[in-house]
Amino acid sequence: MLELLVAVAVFALVAVMAYGGLDSVIRQSEIVSGQSERLADFQRGLDRLQGDLAFAIDRPVRDSRGSPVPAFIGGSGEGGTLLELTRLGRANPWAAPRGQTERVAWRLDGDRLQRRASAPPDGAAVEREEDWRTWLAVERVEATYFDTDNNAYPQWPPANRPDARLPRAVELRLHPSQTPPLRLTVALPGDWPDTAPGEPASDNDDNDSDDSQTAAEGTP
Repeated sequence: MLELLVAVAVFALVAVMAYGGLDSVIRQSEIVSGQSERLADFQRGLDRLQGDLAFAIDRPVRDSRGSPVPAFIGGSGEGGTLLELTRLGRANPWAAPRGQTERVAWRLDGDRLQRRASAPPDGAAVEREEDWRTWLAVERVEATYFDTDNNAYPQWPPANRPDARLPRAVELRLHPSQTPPLRLTVALPGDWPDTAPGEPASDNDDNDSDDSQTAAEGTP
């Protein structure tokens, strides 16, 4: 009887130790899984931010009142609007008869970097809070804009060059919580074709072609 009691006690002790170890493994697995999901979400946000900058075009727009707005607006990152730009590459999986451009804005709201897109880019509707979608969790963002001469500016357009078009490159320093700072540098394209792939030529191009053809036919 005594030996049986000792065996039961040893078994109970081993079971308690095994349960504690298993519980620790499960907790660690949940922590790792949560960190992996946050890292994946952060990577998707970086891809979206980099894609917006990489597809930026020199295309000014007009707001809902008809007032002109620069093609690219860059803030310092200290709250409020961080970026506002016109970009190509709007998703069109069903090949609908519509343009390929959209107006994109990024803002820092507390510890969240949010994005808003408007299509068509001209005459955007009144801004609504539900239009903003959180993509990155960061505590702070610092932005630097470079022109073609590699001069650095804290905002765009620069104060001494209000008519400047697109910057040559944008450098963002992101400060996520409990993570070392991350630097993202994106060179903006400066030589997009006048007509995007899949879009018909403009009326002026057609008229030029017709005029050229008429001139060629009338030339002896």
